[in-house]
Amino acid sequence: MPSYRNLDKSPRIFFMPGDQIFPWAIIFGLCFVILKKVLGLSWIWVIVTSGWGMATWWVLTFGGMYAFFGRLVETPNWTRAIVPYQPVLSSGEAQSQRKRNRRLLDE
Repeated sequence: MPSYRNLDKSPRIFFMPGDQIFPWAIIFGLCFVILKKVLGLSWIWVIVTSGWGMATWWVLTFGGMYAFFGRLVETPNWTRAIVPYQPVLSSGEAQSQRKRNRRLLDE
């Protein structure tokens, strides 16, 4: 049975990953409008700034958004406690609470 090389690969347009084209276009467009039209800077600044923005976006989203941002979230520290159970309500209060809950559900 033949095996296709491109079966599990992500789409590409020449050297650019396919899922990065629209974000890169937006980054370049924003840099162009802000730097060239508003501030009147040269094309060098537009290209350098947009290249920096595109590279930053690519690094942040390279292996999926969670691959980068998942490292910033602290994992919970789970501990196992061996403590005897102490009910919050005494047994009489707990029974009356159960009866009230049943009455509310029946209504």
